[in-house]
Amino acid sequence: MTEIKVLSVCGSGTVSSAMVGERIVELLEEHGYEVEIQEVNPGMVKGAVSNGDIDIIAFTSPIDPADAEGIPQINSVGLLTGLDEETFLDAALKALKEMGK
Repeated sequence: MTEIKVLSVCGSGTVSSAMVGERIVELLEEHGYEVEIQEVNPGMVKGAVSNGDIDIIAFTSPIDPADAEGIPQINSVGLLTGLDEETFLDAALKALKEMGK
């Protein structure tokens, strides 16, 4: 399995990001990825990506794109609602493929 790290961002960095994170793990493990989730709120994004080990950012609350330049940022509201999960999954798999993962 390929290891990846996903930053899950919601308004408070707790409940929604945890729910989305669990679903991301389920979806991406089916495609051969071992996923580690880090949960944060929008104000914590810049600090969370500063060490350079985040592969993808999944967000349900708006984030400043400049806080995480160069890291794929994918809207994950569909994972929270259960509607249109395929859009997130397709974007995540495409981004990981482009990274060579």
